[in-house]
Amino acid sequence: MPPKKKKGKGKKKGKKKDDAQLQLEDKYKRTMDEIEALKDHLATRKQLSRKANMHSTEWKKRMSDVELEMRDQQDDQKAINADMTRQYKTMQTDMGLKIHTLESELQRTTQQLRRVEAELTITVEEKKRMNFEKDREIEKLKHNIYTMEKEYERILLEALGSLGDKIDKARISWGDQSTMIQAKNKHILLEFGLNPLYI
Repeated sequence: MPPKKKKGKGKKKGKKKDDAQLQLEDKYKRTMDEIEALKDHLATRKQLSRKANMHSTEWKKRMSDVELEMRDQQDDQKAINADMTRQYKTMQTDMGLKIHTLESELQRTTQQLRRVEAELTITVEEKKRMNFEKDREIEKLKHNIYTMEKEYERILLEALGSLGDKIDKARISWGDQSTMIQAKNKHILLEFGLNPLYI
């Protein structure tokens, strides 16, 4: 059997033991509470860490997608720039050819215009000369016609005058001959005993 405890001193020792036990339990409880709190905090931290990792992974994926998209865009931009550069060079070459062709056509047209203008000037001068010569020839012909008309008029007047003189001379001569013939006929009628006044 265990030895009996003394009442006086035993109560004090028991009370001290209970206080120590309480303190120990309280400390243990506080420790367990702290442990639980730390566990909760750790769990929260883990959860936050997982979320952070998930967000980080998601953002890394997004960044990777963005970088890939940017590379694709850069490749597309390079292809577009290359195509635009090619089109620009082609357009510039075509434009240069068109400008050269237009300049050649302009030069040829300018030369043709100058030649036509020179020919037109020559034609105008030739026409003026021909009109002048024609007018001069017309004036010459008019003068010749006027001169011929005057000459024909003079000749006609002279001919008419000469014809008039001839007619007058012929009339005088025919009058004389008529008088002689009448006298002769009268004489013959008288010889036959006829009166000329009754015939």
